Amino acid sequence: MQSLSAACAVHPDIGAVFTCERCGAFGCEDCRGASSSTFCQACVQRVAPAGSLSAGVLLQDSFSLLGRNLSGVGLLLGFNLLAAYLGSFIQNPEANALLVNLFFGCLSSLSMAAFLSWTADGLLQQTGRSLLSSLQHGLFRFFPLLLMSVIFGVVVATGMLFLIVPGIYLALCMSLAPSLVVLEGLGPFQSLHHSYRLTQGHRWTLLAVFGVMVLLHAGVMLLGRFYLTLLPELGLSPWMWTGLLLTGQAFSSALFYGTVVLAWMRITGRVPVST
Repeated sequence: MQSLSAACAVHPDIGAVFTCERCGAFGCEDCRGASSSTFCQACVQRVAPAGSLSAGVLLQDSFSLLGRNLSGVGLLLGFNLLAAYLGSFIQNPEANALLVNLFFGCLSSLSMAAFLSWTADGLLQQTGRSLLSSLQHGLFRFFPLLLMSVIFGVVVATGMLFLIVPGIYLALCMSLAPSLVVLEGLGPFQSLHHSYRLTQGHRWTLLAVFGVMVLLHAGVMLLGRFYLTLLPELGLSPWMWTGLLLTGQAFSSALFYGTVVLAWMRITGRVPVST
């Protein structure tokens, strides 16, 4: 076994012979996982078997993925800037509200589909992964994703009318649908139904995880509104402010949909190679 030019993270007096594909730590032979030769012992213990889900592990992996997936954040940011740029050319949006909403809905679905494809292929280390292939996959799946999002919104909004709780419950039940549409190629109704089945037994965990995500997103929006009041004093141009706000939204969306991908992988047994 060839030794790496680094010491083991746990036993610094011993040279490392492998790098954990999950956490990136150097390890000696004694630190190699028994059930996975490419994982360290700590990561082998943390990788849950197919069908299991832990709120703590999922949150930790989601934040870790965000730091490793800055290219995905950039992809979302690019689409956000494009939408803002195109929106500046629209005259009298109220007169064509339906067409405008449809256009930006398609653009949002395309960005989400491309991000989900890019992120999943990176976690699973798919060969042939490229930005172009993710965009092509997004073009192929964005319309089913848009239809699913519309149905999702109608169902959740209807549930919210009944004292809010049913709407939250339905949102949790259907939370994996984006991954099922884009990554498994299911149709809008089929993905929602399959998500309902997959989330059985995991909804309290998903409630805790997505609850944290919603609170973080709300914090970003409140912070943005706070800085908006300081815009004249800061001397920032409107475009500079827009760029900062869209960057925050890109990070928030990347964190949320990265979590959706990881939850789908955990529940279906597609344990990522690295998070």
